[in-house]
Amino acid sequence: MQAVHGFGPEPEARKVPPAPVGVAPAPRTYVWRFVTGAFQIKIPVSTPASVLPAEENTLAILKWRLQAMTPTNRWYPVLERYIGYVAGRVQGLGGDPNNIPPSLTGAPIEILEPKHKSEEFLGKVCRIAFDCHGDFEGFVLDDCGSEQAFETRDPGLGQLVVRAFRDRFRLLVIISLSAKRILRIDIVE
Repeated sequence: MQAVHGFGPEPEARKVPPAPVGVAPAPRTYVWRFVTGAFQIKIPVSTPASVLPAEENTLAILKWRLQAMTPTNRWYPVLERYIGYVAGRVQGLGGDPNNIPPSLTGAPIEILEPKHKSEEFLGKVCRIAFDCHGDFEGFVLDDCGSEQAFETRDPGLGQLVVRAFRDRFRLLVIISLSAKRILRIDIVE
């Protein structure tokens, strides 16, 4: 008989010989199988630029955890070895594991310079422009006498501008100097 669902009678080699006639048979013994552990392997396949930040975060957190652990802890050498593996991955992806400090919040984020120069304008909407079909064309911001006109045909932006005009909100408009387009609009209370 075969084992079903991880348990069953003993293999043939360990069976007790049949009992003589008139004697009660010996109780059967069973071999139980159970899981003693498990592991999972995850192998990310992507470009180094997209994998590197996650690996740097992992390294920073592991370094922090090692710093908080006493060297007499039995997991200390295991964590040291694992940090060595993660540091090797960071270096292999083009990063510098020595420049990543221990941190519970992950690796520090590099702040890159903006790709394009921008300019900010703050004021209240004083005029809204619509074309002959009633479609939104742009608006004018007034900041204590100095006016700045903006051209855009985005209907969602038009709804925001109309609301800001109606409710007298101040807007902060950020435009790209190179592309001459609106990058962002914030309502300032």
